[in-house]
Amino acid sequence: MPNARRITMLLSFAAALAVFRFGPGLLGLDAAGLLAWAAVAQVGGPLAAAIFSWFAARTGDARDRLAWLSFCAGSSLYFAGNLAYLGFTLAGQKLLFPSLPDAAYFLMAICFAAGLFQYGKLGRRVSAVQVANFVLIYCAITLASLFLLHRSIAESVLPPFATIAAFAYPALWFSVAASGLISLVLYDQGRRSVAFTLLILAVLAEAIADFGYSLELLGGTYQLGGWTQLLWVASAGLLTWAASEQIVLSRTPPAEPDQLIRRNGRSFAQATIPAAAVALILLSGSLTGALGQGSYAGFAAIIGMIFAVVAGFREYWIIHTQRRLRGAVEDSRADLMRSEERLSSVLESTSDSVLVLDLDWNVVFFNQRAATTINKSELLRNGISVWELFPAALTSGEGDHYKRAVATGQPAEFEIFVEDRRLWLGISAYPTADGLSIFFRDISERKRRRDEVMHLAHHDPLTGLANRLLFQRRLEEALTSGPRTAALLLDLDHFKEINDTLGHPVGDALLVATADRLRACLMPEDTIARLGGDEFAVIVAGFEGVDEIGILAQRIIDAACAVHVIEGQSVRIGASIGIALGTAGGEDSEQIFKNADIALYAAKSGARGGFRFFEPAMETELQQQRMLHADLRAALGNGEFALAYQPLVDLASERVCGFEALLRWTHPVRGPVSPEEFIPMAEETGLIVDIGAWVLRTACAEAARWPDDIWVAVNLSSRQFSAGDLPAMVEEVLGVSGLAATRLELEITETVLLGDSEANLETLRRLRDLGIRIALDDFGTGFSSLRYLQRFPFSKIKIDRSFIAGLPTSEESKAIVRSVIGLGRSLRMKVTAEGVETPAQLDWVKAGCDEAQGYHLSRPVAAALIPSVIAELDRRPLDLDRHRERWAS
Repeated sequence: MPNARRITMLLSFAAALAVFRFGPGLLGLDAAGLLAWAAVAQVGGPLAAAIFSWFAARTGDARDRLAWLSFCAGSSLYFAGNLAYLGFTLAGQKLLFPSLPDAAYFLMAICFAAGLFQYGKLGRRVSAVQVANFVLIYCAITLASLFLLHRSIAESVLPPFATIAAFAYPALWFSVAASGLISLVLYDQGRRSVAFTLLILAVLAEAIADFGYSLELLGGTYQLGGWTQLLWVASAGLLTWAASEQIVLSRTPPAEPDQLIRRNGRSFAQATIPAAAVALILLSGSLTGALGQGSYAGFAAIIGMIFAVVAGFREYWIIHTQRRLRGAVEDSRADLMRSEERLSSVLESTSDSVLVLDLDWNVVFFNQRAATTINKSELLRNGISVWELFPAALTSGEGDHYKRAVATGQPAEFEIFVEDRRLWLGISAYPTADGLSIFFRDISERKRRRDEVMHLAHHDPLTGLANRLLFQRRLEEALTSGPRTAALLLDLDHFKEINDTLGHPVGDALLVATADRLRACLMPEDTIARLGGDEFAVIVAGFEGVDEIGILAQRIIDAACAVHVIEGQSVRIGASIGIALGTAGGEDSEQIFKNADIALYAAKSGARGGFRFFEPAMETELQQQRMLHADLRAALGNGEFALAYQPLVDLASERVCGFEALLRWTHPVRGPVSPEEFIPMAEETGLIVDIGAWVLRTACAEAARWPDDIWVAVNLSSRQFSAGDLPAMVEEVLGVSGLAATRLELEITETVLLGDSEANLETLRRLRDLGIRIALDDFGTGFSSLRYLQRFPFSKIKIDRSFIAGLPTSEESKAIVRSVIGLGRSLRMKVTAEGVETPAQLDWVKAGCDEAQGYHLSRPVAAALIPSVIAELDRRPLDLDRHRERWAS
């Protein structure tokens, strides 16, 4: 695109010149027409150049603005001079050379010279050497003009002053053009090269035209028209073209600012300028005969040329050597500056403040940081005694460190606290052959951070209590320093459920509140620690009797169990405590901690919310529990599990409607193990997943042999929901057993929905879509029951046996049961009463519940007895007292 535009401009320019040159002849213009034709071109051309130069100055950057304003001023003078000349001509006044318009033309040349200098240097300052070069070129060209025009000057028809002015014109313009060419040779103008070349051509055209004009003036033969006027018009056109190039450049700014790039051989080019000036003078003088004729003149010209060449090379080598020496000096200076900067960087940019002392204890050097740190800038100076600067150091340990370092030749490192500035200084003093170098820095922040790190390393970040590491150390110290020591381990009951249901922020706030209550219960000298999670520990030393520790433990439990109000919610939590006692010279800290942990396990295994002192028998019980864990892992493979089935009675029809499958474990040595003992173990270890799958397969296989209207209920653990694709496993079991999905009821507790509730609700929906009924077991004993009833339409809710046990005497139990029954009816869910053990309880729930289950109806029975149970209950469904003993077996 730029090339096409420039070709178009070139063709347009050539066409315009052709029209100007040949138009009058083709049109057959007379003298008056020829004058008008020339006037339009001579006035319009400079005016267009001035206008375009003005816009180039307006649109260009600041570096080019002065150059184009100079071209605009020169073109305006050109326009004014031509306009005045035209006016005088039309008025019939013959102007003598030089006239007022000629003054404008001379000033125009000076403006063009200034503009070309500025544009060629990209707005940089013009140096004295460049001015001298221009004067040298101008003088050489002037002398060359005298030699070239010596005959015309001798025969000039003009007065002497006019003759001088006549040849001064071309000399000035050629000098400007030569300076521009030199700049073009020395520097690569980049994308501005086209515009700069056009400017040089415009000046050169003006110079050639003026040279011809001067010859005609000197000979008295000048007439309007001819090739001189063509070159004047061309000069204005070239300037206009150059301005348009600049405008285009201004509208398309480069990615990086324009820069001058020095060409190779710049030194040689600069050196040849004086030689070229001499050669130009000699050549012009000898060729024109101005210096004489004959062999002597030729010999003189040859000698002069040799002089010019040798002078040029000499100048080149001087410039080259000068630049090389200047480069070496600059390199040395740069190396020195880099060395000084490195030293300054060490002394000024270092984080240390530096004082250098001589052997008389006087300061010989200090950096700026030292003045800031010492805060005695009015005193700190070279030559001042360090003891005058720090009077207190002379009689303190600080001065002793300095003196010892100088005396022994060994470095000294220490820390001091500056009282008046409330800061800590870390000082390092290094003795040298001629004194002492002291480096010191403000370490207050470092000490604070070090203290923080030490605190964090030994304290819990959430509660600020001691952590396990500090607790173990304090326990060791207490056991070795005092006669009696008590270690109390405290564990919060049901904390995980609160954390899962109310969120971790509430759980964290509860831990912080518990820590505060522990602090309120204990003395400042007692140690309180958070060992992790919801487990806390306390060390009490110097107590008088065991009863005192028991009272303290109960006080802690009461404080922890009191209602907490967190984020507007009332939260209640329990606590269990295990206590171990130690004496000086007795068991070590690890054993005391282990004993307290065993006691805590015993407290949690019993009725939670109490405390237990360690007893040796507890360790035996713990070992038995661990053995039971191991036996539980082998029980499934050894076929030690069995299922018992407890019937559920439809209270409307008074007939058996289903059975709940209940897991039983018969240990080969211990015999039957209570589900309340091994089910939590299976949950904790994850064995419940495999055991639960076995229960489901066995129950479905058994139920497939029952009457079609009898269904089976199987309990699911929350662990089974996160252990693979539960719906796919259930569907596979139904397919293998042949049991219809509508005859399977899966019972879950609210803990299933506490963890990943969204995923578990989706699993329940998939199970329900298979046609399986979903029952919510132990309703009312967990968290957020109503919220989950809204989110998932259970088939049934089962009232927990703890609420049925209070019927019919407890008003609170009756109120709760009525509420659950009403809730079930409102949500169109069946309601089952669990744990019905008396006729009175059965009578009470029969009016509102859909189903009942409990020992009053039947104990759980083996699969083989199910037909008998169904037959007997269907025959006399609610009068079962005399048959209960028979089914119990």
